[in-house]
Amino acid sequence: MSLSGQSKRFFLVTASAVILAFTGCSGEKKAEVPAQPEQGQQAMPEGHQPVDKTQEDISKVQHANIKTQKTVSLSNEVKAKWKEVKLELIDNATGAKEAVTIKVGGDVKLKEGVRLKVDALVPDYAIAENTIESRSNEARNPAVLLELVEGDKTIARGWVFRDFPEFNSYNDGKFTVRLVVPAPAQAKK
Repeated sequence: MSLSGQSKRFFLVTASAVILAFTGCSGEKKAEVPAQPEQGQQAMPEGHQPVDKTQEDISKVQHANIKTQKTVSLSNEVKAKWKEVKLELIDNATGAKEAVTIKVGGDVKLKEGVRLKVDALVPDYAIAENTIESRSNEARNPAVLLELVEGDKTIARGWVFRDFPEFNSYNDGKFTVRLVVPAPAQAKK
């Protein structure tokens, strides 16, 4: 074997040893301590691999800042079925709650000079590259894009999710909005 062949072999063996040292492959198996479930969660079955919350946390961060930077693209079939939405409005100053049904593209007067507009309703919300779309025509992950307007100035704009309010990007100190149920269009008889 030539000197260069021996140098390559030495390098490969040394590099492998360094990689093993940094990755902790010592051959010893550490005893795993079962994680305690958070309040309101069930414990994992014994022997279940720990769940990595990183992807969920990344998803929450991605959704937290979604206002309108992405285009909403819905099929004609989705638009035809989902024409209005039922919301629960809470006036944070008085605590008064009101259920309202608003047509997509329409608005409702909250108080003098203040209107809440429904810009889009997505029954099965998904992000595909730079587009927000619906994965299906069923209410599996419904979300509504809202705009709160005072006079002619937008004071709040963002998404409200029915099942995942922690993803809501619509925030306003005066009015809290909760998506109760998207309302599919009624079939004509």
